[in-house]
Parts: sequence; C-alpha cells; structure tokens
Amino acid sequence: MTAETPLRIALYAGIFVHRDAVSNSLRHKLDALHRLVELGAPLEITVFTQASDDVVAEVHVVETVDELIAHEEFWSADVHIFEEGMYYDLFNSVFVIPPDRPILAIDHNTTPPELVDIPESKASCERSLVQRHNLALARHVACVSELNLELVRSVGIPEERLSVLHLPPAITPSAPPASMAERSGPVRVLYLGRFVRAKGIVDMLELVDRLLARGGGGIEVTLAGDPRFSDPEMLRAIEHRVESAPSGSLELVLAPSDGALAQLFDRTDVLVIPSFHEGYCVPVVEAFSFRRFVIAYDAGNLPNIVGGLGLLVPTGDVDALEEAVLRFADGLAGARRGGSLRLPTLLGEMGEERWFEAVQAHLAGYSAANFERQFLALLGDLVAQSPHGPSPGVNKAISVRASELAGVR
Repeated sequence: MTAETPLRIALYAGIFVHRDAVSNSLRHKLDALHRLVELGAPLEITVFTQASDDVVAEVHVVETVDELIAHEEFWSADVHIFEEGMYYDLFNSVFVIPPDRPILAIDHNTTPPELVDIPESKASCERSLVQRHNLALARHVACVSELNLELVRSVGIPEERLSVLHLPPAITPSAPPASMAERSGPVRVLYLGRFVRAKGIVDMLELVDRLLARGGGGIEVTLAGDPRFSDPEMLRAIEHRVESAPSGSLELVLAPSDGALAQLFDRTDVLVIPSFHEGYCVPVVEAFSFRRFVIAYDAGNLPNIVGGLGLLVPTGDVDALEEAVLRFADGLAGARRGGSLRLPTLLGEMGEERWFEAVQAHLAGYSAANFERQFLALLGDLVAQSPHGPSPGVNKAISVRASELAGVR
C-alpha cells in the first residue's frame, strides 16, 4: 500500500518568543498540528520567524524574504499560515507564493502610531498599516477580535473570507480558583502589560499615586510587564516610583514566567487595564479564568472581551478609574469583614458565585478547545483548496480530534 504524500504546512510570525500574544497564537496552532500528527496525520510542518527564544525543531530563523525563498520548505508548502500584526518582512512573501497555494492570515491589529513614542516602534506601526493590505492575497483572514474584524473589513476583504478566532489564555489555573471574598489582607491590584504610553502606564502611575496617598495599607499594587517591549525611560520612572513608595505597597515584576504570572493572578483581586488601545487583551481572559475582577478603559476591543462582567470607564479619565477601583475595593473589604460581596459589573451588581458562572459562560468563547475547533475547521477548508487535494489521513485526524473536543468548553 502506497503511503500518502504528506501535506506540507508553513507557518510564519515576526517573532516567536515567550509571553507574546502573537507568538502564543502560532504556538497554539503548532500544538494543534502536533496533535494531528500524533493521530496519524501525514503532515510536514515548518515555522519561519525573524527571531526566536524557543527551541522547537520546526523553527527556522530567517530575517528577510530573500533568505526565505532560498528554503525548499517555502516553495514546497501546500498551505501557508501567517500571523499579521506588527510589520515584519516575511509577510511580504505573500507576493511570491504561487496563487494555487492557499494562505490563511491571522490578524492581530497594530497599535496606532500616534500612541507610540519610540521612533523605531512608531515607524514600524506606520509600516504595519500599509502592510495590512497584504491581507487581500489571503484565501481567508481570521481576526482575533471583533474590533480587528471591523478594521480588516475597512481594507476591502470580502465578508465570506472573514471570521473571528479568539485567542485562548496562555495560562489557566491548575486548581479551582479561590473566592475573592474568602481571602484576607489588603485589596491587591495588578497592572499587566508593556510599559508604554499606549498601554496607559502614565495613567496607571497617577492612579497608583492616588491610591497610595490614601495610606492605611488597604490597597497594594503590582506592576508586571516585559522590559523587552517597553519604553526604557518609562521603566526607569516606574523603578523610581517603587523605590520611593511605602514598603510593601508597590512592587515591580519584570518578565514573569508563566508560573510566576499564575502566582500573581492567584494573589490578585482586580486587574486594571488603563490602555488607550487594545486589539485583543489576553490578560483579561486570564484574569477572568482565575476568578479575578477587571476594571479597564473602554478602548479598542476591551468592551468586547470584558463582556459586561467588569467595569469600563471612559478612556483617559483617571478620576473615573480611581472611583471604579475604590468602589470595588470598598465592596471587597466589606465582604472580608463579614459582609456580602456584590460585584459592580456593567450588567448590574452580582453576587460572586453568580458572577463567576457568567464569567465561565463568557470564557467558553475564548477557550483553548474553542480555538482549536475553529482552527481545525479552517485548516480542513485550506487543505481541500490546496494543490495537494483531499488528504484522507489529515481529514481523519481532524475528525477524530474534533470528536475529542466535542462538548469540551
């Protein structure tokens, strides 16, 4: 019996590093493809990226399209899958991919250049807005959020070639998360994100000053983020703030590992996201999965991903942000003294148990299982459209995995 010719898949991202949303999007797809191989699918997988800190057998680091097209794996690929967000040269290879090789693009959005202070980053954002038009060559564009869907529509992609593919959280609790009301001690506030103006770190620092000026030790704040993608001047200002703050009231956590971040969520009560732009915002999904409240600005995709289950205030309104945090903190402190916790959501006040039930229903649309189901459906369509033609081995593995995922939230 002749063995089935392997289906060749090439995946692309500007970078492939830990604790990066675009990288995690690629990693989730790579994991899904590995599961198909374990189920017997005849697949050959190659990943092309311009930088990586991960050791994965399939990864090739190539910096330019000129280098890329020297690889036989590029030309032999039956299906091409691109992560699209910040500008990277490899995404320009769509112009030399043979037209019979279907392209799937995952749109992650780009920070508006007017919110970027570092000149090199600002220029990259401006180039990204131009490169977004490369999406016209994709057979299908899966947008990670409803906001991105609207933006991709604006560059003229037909509706039948669009869908939404929510990213799952990078970390989830290893055990049922503890109730906020049943814990003790001060109310703990977490900021998680890059230390740049677009993420609202300037407003967050003003909020910190206001909260700590109240004294009494009733609120503690943690600022966590990755210095690799942050503004060095802003990072120095934060370090100075931490040094001058009362002992134990303010801490800075740099580049937390997944395990360290899980511990942060475990001891957090409320995630605060004062961002001026969010194309998605994975930390909101992660906070909800750990049974933690969310307070955010109403910018970008935040209204969609919060889903009415936290508090949103007008973007840039630090007064309203402070009021929302104090409203939550006062209610939580009262509950810990023996009262009943009523969470002040946009959908109305809810008891914690009812709130967490609503959160879990909301998270079903952002789960790893939901992501994999949708990705496998897209992959099946791409395989059927590729010059490889129908692949009984791949289709069987997809069917088996889809059955395994049936009913999984």
